[in-house]
Amino acid sequence: MKILVIFTGGTIGSTLADGYITTDKSKPYKLIELYEKIKKKDVTFDTISPYETLSENITCKELYTLVKTIKNELNKDYDGIIVTHGTDTLQYTAATLSYTLGCSTIPVVLVSSNYVLEDKRANGLNNFYYAVEFICSKKGKGVFVSYQNTGDVPKIHRASRLLEHPVYSDDVDSLDGIFYGSFKGDNFIINPEYMTNFIESEDITFDIPSDNQLSDIMIIRPYPGMTYPSIEKNIKGILHHTYHSGTICSKTPGIKEFADKASYYNIPVFVTGINKGADYESTKIYEDLGFHKLPYATPISMYIKLWLTVNNGLPVVETMNKCISEDIIM
Repeated sequence: MKILVIFTGGTIGSTLADGYITTDKSKPYKLIELYEKIKKKDVTFDTISPYETLSENITCKELYTLVKTIKNELNKDYDGIIVTHGTDTLQYTAATLSYTLGCSTIPVVLVSSNYVLEDKRANGLNNFYYAVEFICSKKGKGVFVSYQNTGDVPKIHRASRLLEHPVYSDDVDSLDGIFYGSFKGDNFIINPEYMTNFIESEDITFDIPSDNQLSDIMIIRPYPGMTYPSIEKNIKGILHHTYHSGTICSKTPGIKEFADKASYYNIPVFVTGINKGADYESTKIYEDLGFHKLPYATPISMYIKLWLTVNNGLPVVETMNKCISEDIIM
């Protein structure tokens, strides 16, 4: 079994020094060294590092570099690819790889660590170990995330299904808790709920935009007493988050002016986070304002999907409502 490991930095590739966590060029190879001491499979590794950064510093430029790097390696003689990554923006990179690589490639598995590897609380080695085990199982194609929450079993998540981290938590979870599969010992078991809870996915992959640092997508989050931001001509799309019940304040001053300005500039506004089932009365405002309601999918994936859709010149409303890379749940 031959696996390519792509090191990009993050906590899993960092050291605690002088009270701060910082990237360490020797740490990636420490991870391989630790794995070699516990491995049970006949696995060899090639390694590359297109960049090293803490994941909170990732921009669209790094995403561009990573996608191009992986695409250059996909047709080589590898059984799978592991990407080490920080936890802060893990979900964003996972979604980007999902939409640009698709679900038909050799398994590409993102791995991170909640603490530096020397910390006894760190799950980085476990996450790496089970990423290798998953690739060896040959039970999945496309992009995944290997992660073990504290006190839980090791799980494999479909990369387009990841929720944002809860505040103050390093846990990684899939939408509705429907992960792709989990491990019992070293045996990987596909989650039967996963196989019955997504709409049939279309075989579409996006080109990654050029290495500009900015996405040109505006994100808005509701809060009591909010002020809507001004809209500039360079904005290509707007993603409007909701409260947990799929609502926003329909009486916020300036909301009508905001919607009119978006319409004037022909900027689509999409609402994410709307629950399945009956809507609240206040959600009638979406239609009145010309906002588009998105299907049941994670807000982070919808942000990445919107960025890639508008920058690929695709029909925006139609594409955002298609199930791509298994991102939409029934």
